[in-house]
Amino acid sequence: MNIFINDKEQRLRAGWRLLIQFILMFLFVGFGIMGVQQILADPLMVYTTIPQFLGIILSVWFAAKLLDKRSFFDYGINFNKEWLKDFFTGCLIAAISISTIFIIQWSLGWITIVEYGWETELETPFFTGIISFFIAMLMVGFHEELLSRGYQLLNITEGLKYPAFGLNGALIIAILLTSSLFGFMHFFNPNASFISTFNIILAGIILAVPYVLTGSLALSVGLHFSWNFVMAGILGFTVSGKNIEFSILQIQQSGADFFTGGAFGPEAGILGLLGMTIMLGGSLVYIKQSRRELHIDQLFMKDYQQTTKSDEQTA
Repeated sequence: MNIFINDKEQRLRAGWRLLIQFILMFLFVGFGIMGVQQILADPLMVYTTIPQFLGIILSVWFAAKLLDKRSFFDYGINFNKEWLKDFFTGCLIAAISISTIFIIQWSLGWITIVEYGWETELETPFFTGIISFFIAMLMVGFHEELLSRGYQLLNITEGLKYPAFGLNGALIIAILLTSSLFGFMHFFNPNASFISTFNIILAGIILAVPYVLTGSLALSVGLHFSWNFVMAGILGFTVSGKNIEFSILQIQQSGADFFTGGAFGPEAGILGLLGMTIMLGGSLVYIKQSRRELHIDQLFMKDYQQTTKSDEQTA
């Protein structure tokens, strides 16, 4: 057996494709961040997020064309009306989810609203900061889903399609691997712990479910973006250990860290698990109602065939 080339598919095996894409991403993002730091001293999050956004997209695009030999838009991206509908539905589901956590804590007296963002004296104007954070979270939601779900999940599943695993086994292993990597990427965030990492691994699994069932990243991107932005940009929570100054609500929080997540934010607490459960349930209900059935999408079921269409976006 050729350990480098899949003779049937006439392309590099999945492991090599994933490795090369990761190296490209590391180089693009690394040089991009260094370039931004040399040019700009502005602390706005959007400026540090742009190199990550562009670096991941470029690395996936190059990997798609040169390694995977498929269209960039095959990774769950198709900006048509249905895609946008799924995206906005994901935004709504996540907003309801994190708002439920806020209401529970507020009703228990664990949250006190001390002021509003525009009343806070900051070096950067509040509205500039909140717009920057909004754009940054929109980019993060897109490029992290494109990488962890769109590119990695699909390629690992294709690489594990052996008779011993079957499709279901390959998918389960791929979801666990990509979600574990997703969790590990947040392990070095401020105030992270083994509990927060475990919960983010679960979040990765939940974000993978809509992609597996629809073949589209739209719902996952909406969930990811809205969870982060509403949590930290509107309700004042810490997001993945990072405190965001530009939040509409400025809050003080009490209550046991076991429930609230403490300094890391809701993702490290029991209430965070409740929010993730709401997101999973809401996603499944929406997919069931909009598509009439729940099953693995053809994107994962069909065998690889080299694409013949261009990388132009289809309507």
